[in-house]
Amino acid sequence: TGGAVLAAVGWLWSLALLATTLAQRLPGLARGLDLRVPVRPAVDLLPSTVGAVAAGATVVAVLTLAMVLARLARDLVRAERMVRRLPGGRVHIVAHRLPDAYAVGGVTDGRVVVTTAMLACLEADERAAVLAHEQAHLTGRHHWLRMVVDCCAAVDPLLRHLPELVEAACERWADERSVRTTGQRVVLARALGKAALATLRAPQPATATDARSSVSVTGLNHGGGVAERISALLEGPPRPARIPVPIAVGSLMLAVLSIGSAVHASVDCLAPFR
Repeated sequence: TGGAVLAAVGWLWSLALLATTLAQRLPGLARGLDLRVPVRPAVDLLPSTVGAVAAGATVVAVLTLAMVLARLARDLVRAERMVRRLPGGRVHIVAHRLPDAYAVGGVTDGRVVVTTAMLACLEADERAAVLAHEQAHLTGRHHWLRMVVDCCAAVDPLLRHLPELVEAACERWADERSVRTTGQRVVLARALGKAALATLRAPQPATATDARSSVSVTGLNHGGGVAERISALLEGPPRPARIPVPIAVGSLMLAVLSIGSAVHASVDCLAPFR
């Protein structure tokens, strides 16, 4: 998520810098902005078409981000209202024929909601594993991570697949935290399988609550890849991922080079505004 924020900010800032070259190429706009462009620039300016494309892309990115922010704010308000409407306690049972369990994360607090159909298809130890999974989503504040990544993907088209990856990673994180809490790795895998099969057999009416479709909701079967998650649980505890030293060093050098280039370009492009 942090890397996505850096990438999105860098992408938007780069477009904005390219757009400033259009202002410097157009005399009328330069005079309106009071740009003091030298007669013989120290560096050759980019073609005006590049600046125009960058300006258009910047406007599109900002408008897209505004629409995504409006949607996320609306969903977050709906989730917060649901959290406040539910009585005290973090786990709530709702009567519904669709097997479902999900965590609703608001601004101030969160709730875990389980349907009666889900409880009916699970045994006691499986219920405990499922509840621990949903509690892990609330503890990790995963709905905030998902919202931030959605905003980054709205700005940078290169990140369009990242929300799906982050959502899947949150599900795996919650799986492992549930196992750490209950000590029941096979039980959670069995619960995932039962829930998936029960969902396939059950009729598909409207979901248990209107907040279920909110971005602030993280469910047991969200993120897809249920079969892969079950397989990962049955394979045993995950091994610590070790990044090869050359890749780590190369990534760090690339990040430093990118930031340095952005700073250098900012000084050149914004100098006329001084």
